[in-house]
Amino acid sequence: MNFTTRGISLLGVALSLLNPLSVSASEIAANIQLSFNETADFSDGIDKLITLDAAKVNARLLNNRLGTFSSGNAVFVFNANHSVSIIDPGVTTLPAEDRNLFQVSGSATASGGLLPDAASLNIGATWFCKNTTLQCTSNEAFSTVRNSTQTFNLAIDSTKLLTPIRLQSSITAVTPLTENYTLNYGKVHLNGSLQVNALFTAKSSTQYVHDALVATSGTTGNQRWGAAANDIQSLRNGSLTDVAVANNLQVSKTPELEAAHRLLAIARDGATILTTGNAVGASFSSEFALTRQLWNVAATAEPALGRSLAGSNSETFSNQNVAAEVEVLRMLLNGADDASFVAGVDNALSNPSTGSAPLLSFDGSLLGLNGATMSVFYLGASNGRGEIELAAADRYALWRTAYSFDRIAFLEGAEDGVTVLGGNADGTQIRLGDEQYVGEIYSDELFYLSGSQTASRLQLNNFYNNQLLVVASWAVTPVPEPSAWCLLLFGLVLIGRMKKSN
Repeated sequence: MNFTTRGISLLGVALSLLNPLSVSASEIAANIQLSFNETADFSDGIDKLITLDAAKVNARLLNNRLGTFSSGNAVFVFNANHSVSIIDPGVTTLPAEDRNLFQVSGSATASGGLLPDAASLNIGATWFCKNTTLQCTSNEAFSTVRNSTQTFNLAIDSTKLLTPIRLQSSITAVTPLTENYTLNYGKVHLNGSLQVNALFTAKSSTQYVHDALVATSGTTGNQRWGAAANDIQSLRNGSLTDVAVANNLQVSKTPELEAAHRLLAIARDGATILTTGNAVGASFSSEFALTRQLWNVAATAEPALGRSLAGSNSETFSNQNVAAEVEVLRMLLNGADDASFVAGVDNALSNPSTGSAPLLSFDGSLLGLNGATMSVFYLGASNGRGEIELAAADRYALWRTAYSFDRIAFLEGAEDGVTVLGGNADGTQIRLGDEQYVGEIYSDELFYLSGSQTASRLQLNNFYNNQLLVVASWAVTPVPEPSAWCLLLFGLVLIGRMKKSN
């Protein structure tokens, strides 16, 4: 890692260099500021070592978890001065010129550490009393130089980040220029700061997910998803700056890190509901529509589970990616290893699934809803309308959120359509080609529809764009696997050939 005024390359970024960066990747700013303020008597002088905090250096400047280093610089501000306390007997008449009292000779130096060469300041000065004053107090005495300051923009070797900078200052002589004064004491002062700035290009969200899984690989079972989510949260909440930076450069505002945190949090919550299974009286909290709807459908459709509706937790995310979140649950259901999990989520981010077919279907018994199939649909269609394809089943239960759809159109399926079961629209029949008003609701509910063991396609006026809809279906007619059809066709062809040959 070599810092220069034009740029620096950080050690330990080999892993992140293996993966290409997004063209529109965000940037993360980090900095360390070390301030110093030293004072000593003229007779003692100053000899002090200052060093950047090692924990900050490792967390902010040498942390390849943040991303790939892109640019940076360092600035050293060095200021020296001195002060005195005097007794001046004064004069009886105003003099024609200023009265020089004494001459101070001295210097200050800073060397080592990030400084390529020693920095020196001359703090010599003549103290005098102005000719407009008969007698000077300590506050009224003046010097020819009260402060000496230099600012250095440094070319820096990163191997010296933790090497101390030595601050020294000494007064070599105090030469009287008149006999009529007393120097009570003199103080020499050194102050200033060293600030190191770095800018990192963010990784992709799935790279951050991979890093978190590696960092928490010692945690086993479903607990590791929570551990990985906490790991990312700690990185997002970490303190990377001593000097404020623009909002878009703050690590907590980095979109890629937030997305990674969101993906691991949905994995944690998904693992929680799958682990809960059919446990009676369990409770659950989540900020995600996917896991909340799945939990609520099972809790409401099966009262014997004795569960309340899902609660909320303190996590907040500014964005959501429905396709990736559903893919996370798919990976959990499939028992994917880390590599497959990351690859699956990365593919979902790059190729989001849409359309009216279910994004995911699985056995409801995994959530305690025996005899049902759980399906997740995407409703984020334009113009506030979404379509869903329901498999042939006896009945359906849709999780209807407050202020969501109030009209259903029956696009394809049995001639008699479906019938609303329960609620304000109980008994309302929606025939093929019809659209029916089913009432507005102001709180979440489970919305039941009859089935006729015929596959159907519905359209919902999803004006509030809730994006996800979970549906439970009972007595679903199995759809033969393609391989079974192939075997059947192959068998028929074989039988035909055998008959022909006979």
